[in-house]
Amino acid sequence: MKVFSLLISFFILSCSFASCKSYYVYNLATDMIFSTDVVFSNGYKTDLRLTDVNFSDSLSTYEIAEIRSENPRFSWMIYSEKNNTYQKTYRIQLAGSLKALTDGEPDMWDSQTVSDSVSCGIVYKGKKLQPSTVYYWRVKIEDNKGRKYDWSEPKAFMTAYDLDNAPSVLPLVKTKEMPKSIRRNAKNVFIDFGRDAFSQLTMRLNSMSDGKDTVIIHLGEQCTNDSVDRNPGYSIRYAKYRVALQQGYKNYKIVFDPDARNTDPNQNESGVSPILMPTETGEVYPFRYCELEGYRSALLYSNIKREIVHYPFDDDLSFFESSDTILNKIYDLCKWTMKATSFCGVFVDGDRERIPYEADALINQLSYFVVNNEYSISRNTVDRLMYNPTWPTEWILQALIIAWNDYLYSGDGALLEQYYNDLKFKTLNEIRNEDNNLIYTGDSLFDVNLFSNLHFKGTNIRDIVDWPRGSADDNFEFTECNTVVNAYYFQALKLMSKIAAAVSNNYDSRYYNRLAEDTKNSINAMLIDTFGLYKDGLTTDHNSLHANMFPMAFGITPKDKALKIADFLYSKGMACSVYGSQFLLDALYNAGEDFYALSLLRDTSTTSWYNMLRAGSTMTMEAWDNSLKWNNDWNHAWGAAALNVIVRKLAGIEPLEAGFKRVRVRPQPGDLERLRLKTPTPKGEIEINFANKVGKRFEMNVTIPPNVTAEVYLPGSLEPQIVGSGKWHFKN
Repeated sequence: MKVFSLLISFFILSCSFASCKSYYVYNLATDMIFSTDVVFSNGYKTDLRLTDVNFSDSLSTYEIAEIRSENPRFSWMIYSEKNNTYQKTYRIQLAGSLKALTDGEPDMWDSQTVSDSVSCGIVYKGKKLQPSTVYYWRVKIEDNKGRKYDWSEPKAFMTAYDLDNAPSVLPLVKTKEMPKSIRRNAKNVFIDFGRDAFSQLTMRLNSMSDGKDTVIIHLGEQCTNDSVDRNPGYSIRYAKYRVALQQGYKNYKIVFDPDARNTDPNQNESGVSPILMPTETGEVYPFRYCELEGYRSALLYSNIKREIVHYPFDDDLSFFESSDTILNKIYDLCKWTMKATSFCGVFVDGDRERIPYEADALINQLSYFVVNNEYSISRNTVDRLMYNPTWPTEWILQALIIAWNDYLYSGDGALLEQYYNDLKFKTLNEIRNEDNNLIYTGDSLFDVNLFSNLHFKGTNIRDIVDWPRGSADDNFEFTECNTVVNAYYFQALKLMSKIAAAVSNNYDSRYYNRLAEDTKNSINAMLIDTFGLYKDGLTTDHNSLHANMFPMAFGITPKDKALKIADFLYSKGMACSVYGSQFLLDALYNAGEDFYALSLLRDTSTTSWYNMLRAGSTMTMEAWDNSLKWNNDWNHAWGAAALNVIVRKLAGIEPLEAGFKRVRVRPQPGDLERLRLKTPTPKGEIEINFANKVGKRFEMNVTIPPNVTAEVYLPGSLEPQIVGSGKWHFKN
């Protein structure tokens, strides 16, 4: 009996209150950051509380996610074991001390009970917050089952010294890794960490003399016969450092030299300054391989460590496994790229320039969202791009897509409100031709007033279509009025209408919707030829892949032309870059061409993701192959479109309303026999697994988190089945 009592006591002590209940509120976030109460030191989490540290000390190595908003926004998740659970009411309390909060005496804000199902982006409406101050908040809800939830565990956050309303961001973190293999030849020690990463290097080396032994360290992304490639070419990285050893075993940290290509300002034609590594983090370098030349002592695995620098990333929030081994490898390649290329805290173009480009950010953002729920890195990128646009015409228009995606996936509309007027200029509506509702951009734009409104710092804006020109744009013929640019223009207008509605500006919403419809009608009336295909522009008869895939991807194509254009896309293959593949695959899945789209995802030709693996890269590349771009690099996140396409189109999981209040689950499996997938949302993870026997049977299990409504389509069905949270089984 005594043993039984001890076991019961142990169970009670080892089980938190929340985890022992069948319903509770958890994962409280402020400004879409979950870890507001975590104190970091030199890139690693500590056990300290916010009140334990003097952050004003100039010598402090501690960092936190300071909240920079005057009126921060609050979000949370709900756990419930009952199906069809929805929040009915909520109540938030915020106090200047933990005691005041837990005593039920919130001195800053008590929202009282609010009848609303919204659990993302609730705006603070209490007393004025003070800078550099720790606050505590909690929330409780009632659900549609009549259950009144207990107060959540309190969550702390600290305000910044300057409440400037800029996006709040987390500190960069580090992950230590030992080598996957160490091999010694007659002269050198060859070390393989298994995959490429932006990292720092520390070693514990031995010398029998003081200052007489010198080790040459070779670092790189490519190897040849157990040796780091000293001349890899293109933009594949290689570096060499010399270290004079002291007598005995000593620790050495390699301090990487900054590279002028990605640290000096004005190195790019957009006039944009690069993102510099924080002083407290230090410089990083992308490498997989390390070679020690001239080192004669024994080297244990524990003697050499790589510290990977990245934005906080939870590997367990997502997974993918299917019956196709190539598809599995491509997913893993792209997911690792999301984590490894987050080293700047914003979405950048890899290591060449380290600046955000809209096109890079768009693909990076979509792929990042499907594997991690730290939305603050996206918000920091949106903020940066508002005032630092790059030179391509279409990429300026992409600012609307990026801003809308941030809201759609996070459910927090702060950026839409903050940059509303800037986003209106990003539509390029200033240069609209009122006679035919299209924009004429030619090969370049130069307008001082336009540049000022766009915050553009370069010398001219010009159409890009795809990159590099010539080898990746299917010989697109540029004219004064181009189809690809106007497809983007339509998309920008359509999203500006949605953005206006989201911020309750109904007049603007109707205005931009009318402009979008007029532009769509003009595109279809003036840019489709007699064969039913889109021309590259008004004054050419050339039909490129790009002129047809962008209208299809953006929902411009009339239904009676869709089959003809889908056949044309099929005939062209992957006649685009890794950037263009995002829109080609979106277009194909939108047209219901899932068998062909899947064949491109798992293709093994030169223009494929598998070719990146075959070449030896462990992050997605800037181009399909080194032969296709003279300065191709091996750490470019814009090559990871396959990741979001697998989740959004193959598995079919896409938000229909902000913050996944409503989601569509519409798998398009093609001939894929089996799939298991988990993807995060701000309300919890969505999971699906299906078994598919083409033409015979399709079965699928779906798990939906609370406070979400799902429209579930089975292959071939035209009408969805509507379900709420819980576990569901479908079969046809």
